Amino acid sequence: MVGKRSVNAAEIRGYIKTRCQLGVSAKEIFDELCVHGQNEVSYPTVTRWIKKFKSGCDSINDAPKSGRPCSATSNTMVNKVCDVVKSDARLTVHQIASRVGISAASVFRILKRNLKMRRITARWILHLLSDKQKHVRLETARKLLKMFPKYQRKQFSDIITGDET
Repeated sequence: MVGKRSVNAAEIRGYIKTRCQLGVSAKEIFDELCVHGQNEVSYPTVTRWIKKFKSGCDSINDAPKSGRPCSATSNTMVNKVCDVVKSDARLTVHQIASRVGISAASVFRILKRNLKMRRITARWILHLLSDKQKHVRLETARKLLKMFPKYQRKQFSDIITGDET
């Protein structure tokens, strides 16, 4: 149960609140939840929520979280990064970050994960293989395996391959 969040946490908290208002002890509430559920809540969680309800808290929902929201990888930011890279593919990650207004790590994450780009010879290019390129790679690998039927690590370490770009 450690670190897990129940899907129906609000229902469980509502049940704890109702039973608490009826004067039922934390141990009894926990036992009832274990019988009806599948250990979806721990005993310390039950006691913590009972303490909150007794201190005057009426809400069964989580308190709003403080801090900055995760907005660096939103669709608008992805589009901004894409537009900047399309305008000049020779920019560094730090230059893109300063133009867009997010961290360099976020720009790098957007370029790699969202836009599927990689840096080759000082340019950001899309790294997707066409079906033909995938087929050529597969055929080349098959030919190599036929050339070396008895696989030896030394033989494969001497092979030099190139990229399609």
